[in-house]
Amino acid sequence: MANTDIICFFDMDLRRLETFVKIAELKSFTKAAQELYLTQPTVSKQVVDLERYFGVRLIDRTKRNVALTRAGEILAGYGKDFLALRKEMIDAMEAFKGLKKGLVAVGASNIPGVYILPQALKTFRERYDGIQIKLIVSDSKDIMDKMEQGEIDVGFVGAKNETKKLEYKRLIDDTLVIIAPPGYPDSIDPHNLKDYPFIMREQGSGTRNSFQSALKKMGMNLVADLRIVAELTDTEAIKEAVKNGMGISCISRRAVSDDIANGQLKTMAIEGMGDVKRSFYVVTRKGRTLLPQVKALTEIIDQRRKHDKT
Repeated sequence: MANTDIICFFDMDLRRLETFVKIAELKSFTKAAQELYLTQPTVSKQVVDLERYFGVRLIDRTKRNVALTRAGEILAGYGKDFLALRKEMIDAMEAFKGLKKGLVAVGASNIPGVYILPQALKTFRERYDGIQIKLIVSDSKDIMDKMEQGEIDVGFVGAKNETKKLEYKRLIDDTLVIIAPPGYPDSIDPHNLKDYPFIMREQGSGTRNSFQSALKKMGMNLVADLRIVAELTDTEAIKEAVKNGMGISCISRRAVSDDIANGQLKTMAIEGMGDVKRSFYVVTRKGRTLLPQVKALTEIIDQRRKHDKT
């Protein structure tokens, strides 16, 4: 591509590229239009403009499916990287002017996102009120995927997935407990676990991975040795399900300390299984300069963690 062509491409409205990447992500023109607040004809035209510019078909359209061509897959990959780099460039230039304005995109798995980060984010907003915070709460795997793709600036997760793109720093330790409604026994033989309906977190959850590892050390299998009646993605929903007698579950002690204190829930030990420990981690992309707003946020969290220990 000649230099003049490159200039023409950058002059072209970047929303076309953003639209195409969103279609590739959602596999739907309709959903992309809704998320980007565009009409569907506008979305279709932007894709046609891109196909005309590159001279290749990018998407195979059928009545039911949206499938990327090989050229479309290539453009989607470069497009994600390009848009992430563009955001990083804008953030870096805003940061150069000081922590006065900008955006920080934070991703967190369920426990950090609901029980650890909110107070830290409140302190951050009080100190840097010109910086907008975007918080995405999902499971650990999804947050790590978003971190790899450059969709978030920093992540807080309950599991590690060693890749060449990410690096992890231990943030805080956590303990998992089995919770049950009042009236259940204080402990249970592991071979009798199947007698109790079990409410499990979804695949990709750090809680589920840690509990599965603890069972494996005892020679047990998550699927074969438990009677899983439901998989829920939300910690609060799991707590309510247990309170209403739907079953027992494995959850962070942080999430249920108040419920246990007021007698709405109780912990139930699995005989022979010690404390199930795991850590939460701050995850960032390797080789990328840490944005000042990210550094400021992690420093606030470190300060709160040290204060909680004293």
